[in-house]
Amino acid sequence: MEGPPDSLGPTVDVALLADAVQAVRGKLFILGGGWDTLWVQRFPARHPSLAIGLRLRVPVSWAGDEIRLAVELQDADGRALLPRALAHDIRLPGPGQHLPNATDFGLIRSFTFNNLMFQAEGSYSFVISVDDEPVSRLRFMVRSRPETPPEPI
Repeated sequence: MEGPPDSLGPTVDVALLADAVQAVRGKLFILGGGWDTLWVQRFPARHPSLAIGLRLRVPVSWAGDEIRLAVELQDADGRALLPRALAHDIRLPGPGQHLPNATDFGLIRSFTFNNLMFQAEGSYSFVISVDDEPVSRLRFMVRSRPETPPEPI
């Protein structure tokens, strides 16, 4: 038998990589979003800035609680590449602050990472967690841009 609609807890509704993201008044403002491959000249590579835009669906039964939303960068083997996850502690809207008969609500957030170092070409991912429980994985590749041959004279 299936449980009540909020038995899953928070889930990721939208998550994407972008050059820049701002979360303002319940909306994501995205610049250069939706990519899955980061092209670099050589390794090791330092990428100046990348961002994640996301929307969680949170059950109204969690109203008034506090959650910790965190994002951790991992390599293909699941090793953490940052000293610690980037995290937001979020106080959820209290009971009565939702539409009548609502079962859940959207929670918009953005994360920006500056000067990330990638040692080698390969698969990477951002693991998105709520209260230290993974809820989604945002995968991407870092690849070396092929050298273009010199043009004939």
